[in-house]
Amino acid sequence: MRVTVLASGSGGNACVVESGKTRVLVDAGLSAKEIEKRLAVRGIGAETIRAIFITHEHGDHSIGALTFAARFGCSLFATAGTADALGLEGNLFSPFVRMESCREGRIGEIGFRPLGTPHDSNESVAYAFEADEARVVIASDLGHVQRQFLDFLRGATTLLLEFNHDEDMLRDGPYVWPLKQRIAGGWGHLSNRQSADAVSTTAGERLRRVVATHLSRANNTPALALAALASALEVAESGAAYGAADQDDGYETFDA
Repeated sequence: MRVTVLASGSGGNACVVESGKTRVLVDAGLSAKEIEKRLAVRGIGAETIRAIFITHEHGDHSIGALTFAARFGCSLFATAGTADALGLEGNLFSPFVRMESCREGRIGEIGFRPLGTPHDSNESVAYAFEADEARVVIASDLGHVQRQFLDFLRGATTLLLEFNHDEDMLRDGPYVWPLKQRIAGGWGHLSNRQSADAVSTTAGERLRRVVATHLSRANNTPALALAALASALEVAESGAAYGAADQDDGYETFDA
């Protein structure tokens, strides 16, 4: 299984997961035209995308989904709450496949399982994808870490996990107080500390790579996120590779 991050951050998120002849897009938070462009740069034809898995309805995860699906004839996978928020029900041009938390499924050569997550959206989920003895977990936009989520991370070979903000930078930064409360609250985003704790708690022998995602440009830096991640892997005595995804450049294609 291979993973390609096209974009990651509050300006838009999109990631390709592929195995054999099956390619899926996880989130479509850029315009359909921009997604097509970034796929082409990576040597991926937009017409080869079989489905789009949407984590939730916020624009930085979904804005290009309907147009891309209609243009290239791929299905949209989302929870009922996300579909309702996006108006997917009854859209003849965007076939909608309903996702339910913890209910496993398969598309082509890739197995998948969604997990409900705490976020200020209609019905957000994280996703685990399995193929070729690999397990990739993609999770962002969580306000807090639940025990069920920690169990979901265990056994992964690759984690793409939100390291949204540094708590000190958020506290002292330029955002207005209500927005700071929303981000740091139980239905907002995970901090470097929270995500690092999750990694140190769950990193196992199978873990090969962790990619920090959804970094805030205003309230975080790659250096801070990577330092927290490196420390977490050291505590876990894990030799997994690690890095940070970028809003403009995404993250290099890698084997999961």
